[in-house]
Amino acid sequence: MFFKLLARKIEKYSSKQTAYSDLIIFVSLHIYRILKESKPNKKVNKWLVFTSMPFQMGVTIYVFYWLGTWLDEKYAVEGEWWMKGLTMFGVVLSLYQFIKQVNYINKNE
Repeated sequence: MFFKLLARKIEKYSSKQTAYSDLIIFVSLHIYRILKESKPNKKVNKWLVFTSMPFQMGVTIYVFYWLGTWLDEKYAVEGEWWMKGLTMFGVVLSLYQFIKQVNYINKNE
């Protein structure tokens, strides 16, 4: 359909310069309409986000705990410093994710 309309627009004008400028306007308006119609309403369900946050935090912390435990076993570190350090890093990272999501929700409210 778009190409048929485009062909009609081109055939309609005899002057190349007029046809070219009208073609640009026609194509840009058509693209604008497509983008405007395809842009969904991005309203975020707060309850869904807030109920999924503890799971995200738990998985993030557990992955870093597991990685630290694996590194401690692989390199035979006494005191389990990899596990402790990476678990703390996981906690900080999960808090950063939490704060970032809350700020995004408050900004788009």
